[in-house]
Amino acid sequence: MARILIIEDNQANMKLACLLLRSAGHTVLCAVDAETGLTLARSDQPDLILMDIQLPGMDGLAATALLKQDPLTAAIPVIALTAMAMKADAEKTRIAGCDAYIVKPLRYQELYAAIDALLTDEAPRAVGDDQPPVPKCSLRPPSATQPAPGQQLAHVEARRDGRLILVAEDNESNRKVIERQLALLGFAADFSGNGSLALERWKGGGYAMLLTDLQMPVMDGYELIEAIRSQERGVGRIPIVVMTASASRRNTQRHRMPDMDDYLSKPLQLAELKAALEAWLPAGAASEP
Repeated sequence: MARILIIEDNQANMKLACLLLRSAGHTVLCAVDAETGLTLARSDQPDLILMDIQLPGMDGLAATALLKQDPLTAAIPVIALTAMAMKADAEKTRIAGCDAYIVKPLRYQELYAAIDALLTDEAPRAVGDDQPPVPKCSLRPPSATQPAPGQQLAHVEARRDGRLILVAEDNESNRKVIERQLALLGFAADFSGNGSLALERWKGGGYAMLLTDLQMPVMDGYELIEAIRSQERGVGRIPIVVMTASASRRNTQRHRMPDMDDYLSKPLQLAELKAALEAWLPAGAASEP
């Protein structure tokens, strides 16, 4: 895993960036101004820098230019972060020496893709060597359906504390996003690619909530909900929140079933997911970590 330096003066933006990186297992260094950031970059030699452009005193562009002029830090990739979505900003960051450019607020997939691309080792290879470049690190978590050994203990603890969520979703990209969002909110998750597998997991017990897509192979969300409710017999009723790709509340409302508790539109928004967890789980389990 990589060591990433964040130079950001906004506390909320700093907190979000730290959560995103630490949830992926990376070491985070923090600086709230350019001068401190430059000092940390020279002394700690991070693998990558996230640089806010609008910093107090020396701005991020000037700081990046100094980094690229210094032999000790010139090779460190810099991703510019700005709240101003203007074409002129992109050109300014390029001239200053930034290696990538992201508009705030940070979006998960855009940030992960930029970091993965910059932390890929493109070392020269011998002629005829067709092997792909070896990544120095990756923000992609282990397979969502099979937790890594280090995650298994977290799953056990989450089950014990009522913070383990069962997710039925057949789209791999959606599973990765949901996994990161739940992790940011302090929850662990088990994932199933269809309703039939989710039903078998539910029978094992220990889940605080079911998040389910409606359109899935083998057994869809409607059938999954019906099967669970028919087998609960009124004992230990699990909260069920439906996820639908419909962006319209009116269209989403048509998916309502008497046996579901709530619904969320995809792609899931972190604030809406947090609100659903708080609404349907005990206060202690759903409180922000």
